[in-house]
Order: sequence, then structure tokens, then C-alpha cells
Amino acid sequence: MYIPKHNREEDHDKLLAFMRAYSFATLVTAHAAFPRATHLPFLIETDGETIRLIAHMAKANEQWRDFADGERVLVVFQEPHAYISPRHYEQPLSVPTWNYVAVHAYGDLSLRESIEDKLHIVRRLIGSTDHDYLHQFDALPPEFVAAKLKGIVAFAIVVSELQGRFKLSQDRTPTERETIIASLRSEADSTRATIGEMMRDRH
Repeated sequence: MYIPKHNREEDHDKLLAFMRAYSFATLVTAHAAFPRATHLPFLIETDGETIRLIAHMAKANEQWRDFADGERVLVVFQEPHAYISPRHYEQPLSVPTWNYVAVHAYGDLSLRESIEDKLHIVRRLIGSTDHDYLHQFDALPPEFVAAKLKGIVAFAIVVSELQGRFKLSQDRTPTERETIIASLRSEADSTRATIGEMMRDRH
């Protein structure tokens, strides 16, 4: 990812917080020079310095055929973004831009193939998003659950590199940043307002 120095974020705690807040991410693989991408919810777990991304996809999805133990993959975490108009700038000779936050996680993928591993991953995902449903899920007929688990491919990615770009008008003047923040935070569009909040937090 292209990251100018003034947009670079290297604080792992901030990167992890963003990944957890926007955990519906894009898994990218490339096999025989053919890229594939799938949009998936991820669990983000840490063990000391190790960051692990956990997810699953439908076996009907052809992308899983790109998987092999140790396969290098990319997961892109990105969501809030906002168009920034040059009308907020002090210098008339200015052009529009786009503010956004993105984290790229590179790592090695390994499959989780046992029914026990798949069940553990599915229960953790349900617990993180719909905890009240867990008791209902656990009451489902075992044969029904086993059949569903056979239809998914579960995997873990050990992250070897994180890249974070927080493009939040850091290159503008203090007055311009204040104007942009006030404009974004006043908008009804929650995504644009969120970018305003992120700008304020880094101000």
C-alpha cells in the first residue's frame, strides 16, 4: 500500500483497534497470477506479539482452492471514508481529495479442517456478534450442525506485516483541518461524520 510518511500509522494498538472495529474485511489471494477476493467477518486475536486472523468461507467459494498451508495472503480492513472538498482550503489553487483509513494485514494462511476446529471458530464468531443466539445455536441438532460445518472452509492467518494508512488531512493547515472536522462532524451521513471524529482524535 502506498503510504506517505505523514499518513503512516505504526502503533499496533491503534491498528488492532481499527481492525476490530471494522472486522468485516476483504481476503485477497493470488494463484497463477489470478487474484481473487472475498468479503468476510474476521476474528482478531493476539498472543503476545502474534496477531492471528480467524475466519471461514463457503466451500462453494472457489477461492479456497488457492489455499495451502503457508500461503501468503492479504486482508484489507477499510470502511470509513469521505470526500474532502477544496472549498475548505485557504489556498484557491487546490484540488479535491478523499480521506480514509485502511489497514493491510499480510500473513501466512493455514487451514483448520477438523469439525471441532470449525465448530470452535463458528461459536466464537457468533459469540462476538450475536451472543444471545449462542444458546439457540447450541440446541440445534448435532447432525444439522455437522452438515453445515462440512460446507465451510475455516482458516487462520498469522500476520507477518501490518501496514496502516490514516489519511486524515495531516498535510493541511490547522485552520483547514478545523474547518474540515467541523463540516464532517455536522453531517447526517454517519460514515462522513466518523471520519470527522477520527480527524479530531488525531488533531
